[in-house]
Amino acid sequence: MAQPVPVLLWAWCALTALAGAVRGSFDVSVLPEAPMVAYGGAVWINCSTTCQDPDVRGSLETSLTKTDEKIGPGWVAFLLKNITEWASAPQCYFSCRGRVKVVFANISTYRAPERVVLERLPELELGRAYSLTCRVLNVAPVRHLTVTLRQGGRTLHTETFQNRTRAGPDDVTVTKEITPQQGDHGQEVTCHTALDLTPHEPHLENSSSAVELKVYALPEEPQLQISHHIEVGDKATARCDVTKVFPAAGEARFTLSFGGQRLNFTVTTSNDMATAQGEVRPLSAGERQLTCTVSVGPVSRSAGQSVLVYSLPEPILEITESQIHVNSSVIVTCLSPEAHPPDVLLQLRDAKRVLVRSAPAQPLLDFPLTAGEEDNGREFTCEARLASANQTVKRTSARLTVLYGPRMDDSGCPREWTWKEGTEQTFSCQAQGNPEPAVVCKKDGVPFSIGVQQQVRREDAGTYHCKAFNSYGYASRDVTIHVEYLNVLLLVLVLLAVTAAVTGLGGGIYLYYRSTRIRKYRLKQKQAKPAEQGKPAEQVSLNGAAQNTPEVEHRV
Repeated sequence: MAQPVPVLLWAWCALTALAGAVRGSFDVSVLPEAPMVAYGGAVWINCSTTCQDPDVRGSLETSLTKTDEKIGPGWVAFLLKNITEWASAPQCYFSCRGRVKVVFANISTYRAPERVVLERLPELELGRAYSLTCRVLNVAPVRHLTVTLRQGGRTLHTETFQNRTRAGPDDVTVTKEITPQQGDHGQEVTCHTALDLTPHEPHLENSSSAVELKVYALPEEPQLQISHHIEVGDKATARCDVTKVFPAAGEARFTLSFGGQRLNFTVTTSNDMATAQGEVRPLSAGERQLTCTVSVGPVSRSAGQSVLVYSLPEPILEITESQIHVNSSVIVTCLSPEAHPPDVLLQLRDAKRVLVRSAPAQPLLDFPLTAGEEDNGREFTCEARLASANQTVKRTSARLTVLYGPRMDDSGCPREWTWKEGTEQTFSCQAQGNPEPAVVCKKDGVPFSIGVQQQVRREDAGTYHCKAFNSYGYASRDVTIHVEYLNVLLLVLVLLAVTAAVTGLGGGIYLYYRSTRIRKYRLKQKQAKPAEQGKPAEQVSLNGAAQNTPEVEHRV
């Protein structure tokens, strides 16, 4: 179907013809001069001239298909359809009064990208460089193309192709190196194209399907935690840890097996650490392998640990006779039932020391003993362990009973006691023996209470005859009790003696004091007589009265 010639195109042709007439010469022009046409599309090419010759004829020489034609005064328009040449130059010419002029219309054909493909990326290892590639297929002209790589709302890379001058379609590859980080996980990447044909045609845009980035990290080998030795029938926890894993939550995949059998387990995560934990309960002895495999993205890492499953029954401790008479012979036997592996080590001990040890894989120990009193209640322990599982020890214990007659000594029954009258005291006398001896103490043939607190009397003093006996004999011992008490008669005599002594001492002191005063007085009188001989008679009389006093006192 022919496209109508635009009104503006007719107006331009008329103005061109009028201008040519004014100048008296003619020109030839074409409109549009350089059209952009979609591949397989159509375009009107208008040829015009300023020649005023009514016989002027215009034509368009081209290899393209002309399907319609319109003629006006000084112009002619042709419709070119199904344009598949990527670059063509139709010749527009006019013949005026024998002269011919030609102009070219440079037609370019374009095509939007047939496909925009963003290549799929593998799962990306954290910190490793990868190439992000976008392929734009069958686009023309490439010099008008812009390719942009975007991650989310962020532009990663933009590339243009102004130096690509080829007219026909071409394929374009745009590559951008990226180094993924944790924040890139789950982000979408797209490739966008823009074919900018302005002002001739609209701005054509296209984009690829989005590609989601999958980022992972698994740089470390998993670490296993389980006991190196497990007894048959026991439960043990098997744990597998992996660190620096990304993303840990929901992405770390575990396989945990023991002895070739998969275990049930739970997975927990915390930051960049993931843990699988299960339980094992082996039912038979032997070497077993615990294996853990962790997968994140396309990478898997494995670790294994050997575990010894052992069987170690309780050892058996036998004493030929558990109750024997003193000085009798007895054999203590320590033995182990069948174990796996058979590298059993035995030792027999008491509370103080190891009595005897076995060589490896020697399942029996004997310890001969002549029982003494000190062996009564002695505890023997048979210990069994595996040389290959040294930390596991099984024990069985038994006690030896030695029967013997009574024995009494100062530790249980002291020979002397000293008590004070009126105090509370307990009479104690014990004997050693097995079975435990009965003890009876008597004074003057009368039994005395043992182990009972009572008030001490003066008559408790004396010698007590104690006897201990059991079914294997007897022993005797004398115990003397001294009672300290207060003698009242002696106390009275002592008080009287003290009183007499104090009285006599006081009298002696008084007599001594009086005699000393009298001697001092007489000495003073003798010193005063020579002075009195030269005094008047009145004074002598007066002093004479005073002189009588010592004589009276002397008589007294």
